[in-house]
Amino acid sequence: MSTLTPHISILTLDPNTTHRLNACAYQQSALTTLANTQYAAFYTPTADPSTRWVTLARRTLQSSQWHHLTFTDYPQRTDDGHNTISIGICAGDGTIHVAFDHHCDELHYRISRAGLAYDARAASWTAASFGGVQSHLPGWVALIDVTYPRFVSAGRKLLFECRIGRAGAGSEALYLYTPRTYTPHTTPQSLYLHGDHCNPYPNGLSFHAPTNTLHLTWTNRHFVAYDGATDAASTAHKAQAGPNGPENNEGLYYISAVLAEEPDGRTVGIEWKDLQGESLMSASFAQITPIGEVNGAGLDSQDPRLRVRDIPRGSGIMNQEGQFVDPRGGVHVLNRENTRGREAWVYYSFGPTGWESWPVEGVSPTETGRRGKVVWCAGVVWLVLPENEREEMVLGRWVDQKFVVVWRGAGVTGEPLVDEVALLQDVLSFLALRVVGDGREVVVLDFDLTRWSALP
Repeated sequence: MSTLTPHISILTLDPNTTHRLNACAYQQSALTTLANTQYAAFYTPTADPSTRWVTLARRTLQSSQWHHLTFTDYPQRTDDGHNTISIGICAGDGTIHVAFDHHCDELHYRISRAGLAYDARAASWTAASFGGVQSHLPGWVALIDVTYPRFVSAGRKLLFECRIGRAGAGSEALYLYTPRTYTPHTTPQSLYLHGDHCNPYPNGLSFHAPTNTLHLTWTNRHFVAYDGATDAASTAHKAQAGPNGPENNEGLYYISAVLAEEPDGRTVGIEWKDLQGESLMSASFAQITPIGEVNGAGLDSQDPRLRVRDIPRGSGIMNQEGQFVDPRGGVHVLNRENTRGREAWVYYSFGPTGWESWPVEGVSPTETGRRGKVVWCAGVVWLVLPENEREEMVLGRWVDQKFVVVWRGAGVTGEPLVDEVALLQDVLSFLALRVVGDGREVVVLDFDLTRWSALP
């Protein structure tokens, strides 16, 4: 087996919690780059084992020296694997955005001063360069029932997306940040993708800059009633496991949307399209008041026009696995299924000939084990897969419809979070965890993929 060897840098010790708070697949954006400066977001431990701090770090891409910034005004105390951190950067004004500590909670969000992402001075990298914790996005009202916040760069703008509602009964909300303010998707409560007695679980939300197109794939989790489901004061929905689990996931779905700035310069239109490229809904991100007019009621997450593959419940699907859009606009999805007699990762690809899929041989997931990632770099599809039955991470290329392993990392665990911007420089950089003694470290692994062509 020909191999690649990563450079590994250590960010912090991983907090000693029952449920993993760092390196979770649904963070999507815990590691990102702007102007050759890479940013990471993670929790750091404190002397009090019940408390964690929100921490950011930055470095020149592939440098060994990280510069940390820790916020000590918000003690994170919820030991819940949903309550992760996401980071986003707006290229248009250089603001850094952070959302953290949610599982059906009021929004926890903070934003930096304009230009910080372009300011490399050590003196600028302090908590004073950020505002305080807010329950609202700038220019909008407080958000409640928030889970899985994510930021997606969209050219010079930035998108914020999250689930509003409870597991099995939530919907997806979308906002667009232009310098100084967020504007909502003009559907009620900005909910553009609705679950009807179910909720969509995105594999990711991707923006293809050359065509100004958003791409979204997901599975639907159907709702199962439980004690306290109709009680607004109940916290039963925050259980790590319960009746609304992965066994109720079904199908693989896909939708795209084209963004276009309107002539007024204040509005960005968005046209949602089905599998055939036919228009489903035209909406906008308009500077309206919170009680302004809205358009339509959003899209149905179970619409058959959006279904790539009919996969019944109980088929071993894990939600929020992985998605990537390559520079040509091809869509790549990592799923897992038990549709061939055993649990296996399945690689899906969407291009000019439509959707195709293949089982991934050589690394076997369990039904609820750690999730992997699929990306495209240096002309090749790469899969980063955790061995679910031991503490090991595997990197391989997809060649001639086969998975070819080029690296195995013993002791590397968690769910890999890839810096999608760094891939444009042929650097595969991802945040993960590494076992050390009785604990773990939060680490970033860098692979120079310019060398891949030398591998047989």
